[in-house]
Amino acid sequence: MAYSVTKGSSSSSFSFTEHWLLMMAITLICGILGYLIYDAIMATASELLQRLLVISPLLLIIIVHWLSTGSQLNFPMPGSEPSAIHRAGGSPWGVAFVLLLLFFLISYQPSLHDLIS
Repeated sequence: MAYSVTKGSSSSSFSFTEHWLLMMAITLICGILGYLIYDAIMATASELLQRLLVISPLLLIIIVHWLSTGSQLNFPMPGSEPSAIHRAGGSPWGVAFVLLLLFFLISYQPSLHDLIS
């Protein structure tokens, strides 16, 4: 099994223009596939970020309530204390309920429009 290399002969049967066309075709295909993958990833990320933006006020209220009560994570229910009705600014459960209701209404808006029509 002797291997010999002769000088002056090309091991490739392609010419310069064929190499150039092949590289351009590969670049074009990779670019199209990259754009399709990028478009799918951005659509998914956009959908996730939209839902996060809708839920973020609720998360912010829960985080502020948790930080204001100290290190323990306890959520007092409204009306659990006898004097809770006489205090101003009790727990954020009413606001959290309104935000969840708004999230539901925004998420299912097309379905609700179809029910009304």
